[in-house]
Amino acid sequence: MVPNDLRLKIFTRAVIRVTVSIVGVAAVWMSGIAIAADLGGKTVKSMCVQCHRIEGKPAPRKTKSAPDLMWAGNKYQPEWLVAWLQKPEFKHYPIGYDFRPERKKPHLALLADQAKAAAEFLAKQKDARIKVGVMKPGTPEQLAHGEKLYREHGCQNCHLTPANTPKGYVGGTSSTSFIKLSERLHADWVYRFNQNPDDFEPESGAYIPKPPLPDEDIYAITAYMMIFK
Repeated sequence: MVPNDLRLKIFTRAVIRVTVSIVGVAAVWMSGIAIAADLGGKTVKSMCVQCHRIEGKPAPRKTKSAPDLMWAGNKYQPEWLVAWLQKPEFKHYPIGYDFRPERKKPHLALLADQAKAAAEFLAKQKDARIKVGVMKPGTPEQLAHGEKLYREHGCQNCHLTPANTPKGYVGGTSSTSFIKLSERLHADWVYRFNQNPDDFEPESGAYIPKPPLPDEDIYAITAYMMIFK
């Protein structure tokens, strides 16, 4: 028989070994998170901020080199962003962020670990004005109404819009493309931006009906836009 005091010592040592192991694993895990977060911050601050702002007040497009990222966490869907950062072939602005030649250069491509870390960092860049969970999938009635308004107000005149045509789209190129919108952007961001584009890009030049559309119409248009593939 093993004496009780020896059993207690053996048990205590076992508990200590398990505790040390758990603490060690936790430390490694936390260290990994810290390293990833650090890589994301370093990647964005060394490779992105030359063109994109990650802080500051909304500013007109003419004063910037590229779209702002201070609300990237509200705007971009993470999975799409990680993939696009590695292979940035899709053009958000078909003819460039504006008409100046220096703004038509190809976007820098990141390595897989850089893209993932940068996307995780950008996911934390949020704007309190964008409320999460406001937009829901549109009902058939909302989608039909949204499509009608979209066409009546000529949204396709400035934006590439998915369509059943040989090219797969129609529309103008003077503003951002709406192709694959449902894969790229969060619906809540699109809705809030549609309510007043100048809140995020002063002097945007975006068409705003007079009088402005009621929120239920903007909601319907957004719901329709969020089915764009």
